[in-house]
Amino acid sequence: MSKKKQEMQYRYYEMPEDSYVLALTGQSWVRKYGDGIPYLHFHNYLEIGVCHKGTGEMVYENTVYRFEPGCFTLIPPNYPHTTNSDPGTFGFWEYLFVDCEGLIKLMFSKNEDKARAALDELYRRPYFFKSGDGEALMKDISSIFEEQNERKNLYKQKSDAYLVDLLINIIRMNETSAESEQVENDAFKDEPGDMERLTPAIDYIKAHFMEEIYIGKLAELCALSETHFRRLFNDNLHLSPLEYVNSIRIHEACKELRTSDKPIRTVAYETGFTSMSTFQRNFMKFVGMTTHEWRNHPENYEYKLQKYKISTYEGW
Repeated sequence: MSKKKQEMQYRYYEMPEDSYVLALTGQSWVRKYGDGIPYLHFHNYLEIGVCHKGTGEMVYENTVYRFEPGCFTLIPPNYPHTTNSDPGTFGFWEYLFVDCEGLIKLMFSKNEDKARAALDELYRRPYFFKSGDGEALMKDISSIFEEQNERKNLYKQKSDAYLVDLLINIIRMNETSAESEQVENDAFKDEPGDMERLTPAIDYIKAHFMEEIYIGKLAELCALSETHFRRLFNDNLHLSPLEYVNSIRIHEACKELRTSDKPIRTVAYETGFTSMSTFQRNFMKFVGMTTHEWRNHPENYEYKLQKYKISTYEGW
């Protein structure tokens, strides 16, 4: 007999037209949080929450934080969480839901790889900031609330400017070492002249990574000899063409492992690998751990949603 799935809610929101942020503010958000709701929920956008009044518990999957006035949270899409006021008390939270995908796509309109890397950093994990912590982030968040509440001329554009600064600060916060910064610089080196010549091959790889890819075909798309193509590719991306193909495949495999319960062997073949040994070797090379270790890593919260019975509701 299969084990019964625990219940969890999916609470989705509609983003206002021509906007990257939805602000939920005002006295309607003074309430007993978690009252009568014994399960976790998740959203379709990045949630930013600021506590103005009240005390209680903020639950991030299996981790519990005590909340109080002045604290704030950053919670990626699809991350299970809930807010519980202390018994018999009311809390007052206000929220921003942010369309990171749309804004990041605008920020990196000419570089899909940088956009993807930026989203990976933004969605890496949830954060809980105690009162007084994360001052730079809180400054941007307060400015966005102010613009959304006052709605002066061009308030959406001004909100977007603060959002860009906020997202950049979150990404920078996630940079744990100079080494990680160097890896990003190497992978996404931007030399417009040479990179423009390689664009047809890069676009082809992204569209056909699940298929067998021939270096001669890539060189032909760029109107280069195979020898010149290989040298140009290595000089600009610091990866051989085959290594780049495999890096794209592994990135796609990570997304599948994070968001689905497909068998690892199925994921390997669907992302273009013809043998498990090649897949596992490249996974360890680019990710630094085995597929089983990565799938169960705390950052890969979306995979764990497969274990729950999901009920869908339009926002609070």
